[in-house]
Amino acid sequence: MEVKFANYRFLPEQQLLYKHDQLIALKSNQARLLDFFLSDPLSIHSKDAIMDTVWQGKVVSEQVVFQTISQLRAILGDKAILTFSKKGYQWQLPILDDSIEEDVAEVEDTGLKDRGKGHKLALFSLAISLCLLAVLFFMNPRQSTENIEVSFHVLYSEDNTQASRAQFYDIASNALEQNGGFLSEQSALNTSVRQAFSAPKLILQQANLAADSWLIWGDTYASEKGIFVHFGLARDNTRWQGYLFASDPRELTEKLALRLEQLQAMGLFSQADNKLDITSLMSMQQIAPDDPDLLLLLARHYIGVQHLDVALTYLQRLTALDSSYAFSPYRANAQWLTGKIYKIRSQHLQAANSLDTMSAILAETPLWPLNFHNIQTKAWLAYEQTDYDAMFNILEQGIALGRKQADPLTLFELHIMYSILAKKSGDDHKKYLHLNEAQALLLKHKLDDSNLAVVYYHFALFTEDNTKAIPYLERILTLPRSAQNYWVQDHAFEMLVNHHIEQQDFAAAHSLFTDHGERPKTLVLKAKVFHAQKKPGEAKPILEKAFELARLAYDIGTGIEAALMLYQASSDQPKRRAEYLAYLESNAKADWLKQHNAILASE
Repeated sequence: MEVKFANYRFLPEQQLLYKHDQLIALKSNQARLLDFFLSDPLSIHSKDAIMDTVWQGKVVSEQVVFQTISQLRAILGDKAILTFSKKGYQWQLPILDDSIEEDVAEVEDTGLKDRGKGHKLALFSLAISLCLLAVLFFMNPRQSTENIEVSFHVLYSEDNTQASRAQFYDIASNALEQNGGFLSEQSALNTSVRQAFSAPKLILQQANLAADSWLIWGDTYASEKGIFVHFGLARDNTRWQGYLFASDPRELTEKLALRLEQLQAMGLFSQADNKLDITSLMSMQQIAPDDPDLLLLLARHYIGVQHLDVALTYLQRLTALDSSYAFSPYRANAQWLTGKIYKIRSQHLQAANSLDTMSAILAETPLWPLNFHNIQTKAWLAYEQTDYDAMFNILEQGIALGRKQADPLTLFELHIMYSILAKKSGDDHKKYLHLNEAQALLLKHKLDDSNLAVVYYHFALFTEDNTKAIPYLERILTLPRSAQNYWVQDHAFEMLVNHHIEQQDFAAAHSLFTDHGERPKTLVLKAKVFHAQKKPGEAKPILEKAFELARLAYDIGTGIEAALMLYQASSDQPKRRAEYLAYLESNAKADWLKQHNAILASE
């Protein structure tokens, strides 16, 4: 018998979860834990009871229980399971009883017969009340925000001299004027649309807008069949982008105006915490379950937290929504992300098939930026398969695409990628040739300074004398941080910390942490400095915090690193060591465990 709650139904015997008839992929532990809660939703269940029932005698740590509960909350919402301090966990979402629905139907069919009349009337009233509450819950927030003015700044720059970008500026300005609740202004920035899509947070900082103002930018792509528009929205920590298609600019203006109103109704412009986390996305999906932008964001989220089967479910749903030409950018994005998932899993044939399907979808469209993403992923895939000839051919196709579109940032990124892959494949001539080409583009076209990070990073990697690399690494940390260069800055930071540890210059190492917050990886590096100083008492609490934050952020790599160090530092606490070992065995790959077996066994 299936169990229904919210918009979900769970089939205990098959261990399957559906939302609006769409299958939600669950891991076996997640399904068993959900079954456990639904079988007794009113009780508060201790960790021991959960471990005994769900894991059935298998030795696991409390961290594994906590992690699985967090995963269920990510799928069902934070309010699905409530934590009671020192007691356990309790299910919170009301279970929908089919017998109530049957009683209500019987009342309607019999005209409220005398038998059981009072009982049925009460049930009927309860059902009506629940419906009204649901309507009020979902409608009132939207009604209360529809009259709130939303301030937009349309990006205008030297880049807008190109016809397609000037066309988007006109379309966006006219679309905003159609809604009396939208305020529209111009924000002049010396940047490009491609830069805005690559690093929206950086562009938002440069625009220096009020905290509650939105920046909107985009481009148009014309074909014989009509015009595509790719638009972006950003405010503080919120990012959004989408695609539209119409036969002419007038129709595109109407569609963009309608789309902005839809996003307002979905609650995008009134996010209380100003951040699109998984809870916000799931709440918005309650309103618009088949919204393509939301499906893409959900897929990206689950890729980021390594729930790849769940991500594939959303991507398959997106692909099945629409097969029209107008929907091409969404089908192409779905195939691209599907190919990346298969690449992550080293399923190279499936990855190649998805990327080829993406190429076929884009063949009749003018959406060249998506072709650029396709080329990037195909090049990395060819490298992983050690097919270097194919890899270089793909990169040459990319260079030709960048030159055809006369887009400096695209060419810069392709030359940098060419240099990286040439170094990895042992071709020093191409390595330096394309690095120099990238640097020349950076200077000639005055690209944003954030792009310098990857150039300096390569200078640091290519130098044979490590001491000569230090100035490059230090310079990287002074550059603006963006979505495109954060990994370079993080690695440069790690390289500098390790360099100072090797030199035993601990004062210099500690000075690096002043402006780097408390990200899990940063805390692990800080603990390494104390460990090198022979200060385990100061290192351990930092590692414990890093381990906790890494698990909350689904940062498995950092979690494994912290757990291994904590395992080694907890020789006098066998229970804690067993918990760290259980985490490592549950999350580390077989090759990693084999590589570290000597440490784990000897300890």
